[in-house]
Amino acid sequence: MVARYYSELVNFFARSLNDRDAASDLVQEAYARVLALHQRGTQVLDPRALLYRAGKNIAISGFRHREAEARMLRTLALVCDDRAPSVEQHVDARLRLERLLARLGCMPRKRREAFILVRIYGCSYAEAAAHMGVSVDAIDRHVVRAVMDCMRLKG
Repeated sequence: MVARYYSELVNFFARSLNDRDAASDLVQEAYARVLALHQRGTQVLDPRALLYRAGKNIAISGFRHREAEARMLRTLALVCDDRAPSVEQHVDARLRLERLLARLGCMPRKRREAFILVRIYGCSYAEAAAHMGVSVDAIDRHVVRAVMDCMRLKG
């Protein structure tokens, strides 16, 4: 496979990522994936298009990985904070958690499940829709109604 698209791809992804070195690494990985397909006997009709698609997939995967890592670090920072919460903070957090659980318990099953997937686990609406076997619009409606339920109900 020829490397004639290399500089074009690096320039494209460098603009997207604002980092030429990261773009170079990304393009190298895209070439490796396409080459692996070629070596397995898969016929590549349009290597340029496949390299762009592979590069975009790698960029998206990297973004998701960095976002998950950042969420994990924020969570660890909260858990590993050297300052222990005061008794009042602990009691307040426990009461808020109990109120949330009570509110979730009052919700219809699908509304509760959509809310938990999106707001607790951080799934996108599309991911939640795929998991639940419903449309993205249905997830949107469930989440909006769940938030309204949480705001409306008193502890």
